[in-house]
Amino acid sequence: MEIRPPAGVVVGVDGSPHAALAAEWAAGEAERRGCALHLVHAVETGTITVPARSGAAVTDLLLRNAQEVLDRALAELGAAHPALRPTGDVVPKDPAAAVVTAAEHAELAVVGTRGHGGFASLLLGSVSLRVCAHAGCPVVVVRGDRAEGRHVLVGVREERDAGAVRFAAREAEQAGLPLRVLHVWSPVVADVAGAAAMVDELGEESDLHRQLLRRTVDPVRADHPELDLDAEDFAGPVAATLVDASAEAALLVVPRHAPAPRLGLRLSTAAHAVLHHAHCPVAVVPV
Repeated sequence: MEIRPPAGVVVGVDGSPHAALAAEWAAGEAERRGCALHLVHAVETGTITVPARSGAAVTDLLLRNAQEVLDRALAELGAAHPALRPTGDVVPKDPAAAVVTAAEHAELAVVGTRGHGGFASLLLGSVSLRVCAHAGCPVVVVRGDRAEGRHVLVGVREERDAGAVRFAAREAEQAGLPLRVLHVWSPVVADVAGAAAMVDELGEESDLHRQLLRRTVDPVRADHPELDLDAEDFAGPVAATLVDASAEAALLVVPRHAPAPRLGLRLSTAAHAVLHHAHCPVAVVPV
């Protein structure tokens, strides 16, 4: 069975409460965007060890059960969002790979924090983490209800993060919320001789960061003149600051940079931290 590469919003489902929350969030997002919603339920049939004569029957049973889960999710979403007409596929494939493949031509991929297969103690499952690290489109990991937030929040590290700011601006406009851009940086000044010299160097460094933030945000502000956009820089621990700030956000947006040629991480340390500890849904945007 080949998965169709749909446009619009793609969401991974597996019958778990976390996936149901993600599917409902994805449906609301598809409605706001005026686009299609496609559900993907992946089943790893090749990992089962059974006698050869029983293998086909077991695989067939797994796929039938998966189709029932998918049909139930489609029916529930269709009843709650009649204008959407959601579609779906059961895919005999690794779940993370299935969602990444399905989202190749999508505007957005959505996943829950964990599925049935994860340990209850984990804050974020490996499937969701792998989708965030490898998808070619923005990925939202759903936790909580974004309607409770006051604004959309986006973390900025450098000028190339303007793509994440543009994504956040569109999300804020669609949700009718203000946008808060936060550039958190860690001072590089250390062990300088004399307090006056340290103050001078910190002041210069702070000026550079304010200029970076202005260059990153001003073009987005010009493209969205009606958007209530506030930008600020802050010297401190990046991950902890973003996690704390997410308590009042409807959505936290973080950029994902291409990994370094040798041993580079696909997700930064800060992105890992907010995916595990944020108080709201998190969007990971490749830039």
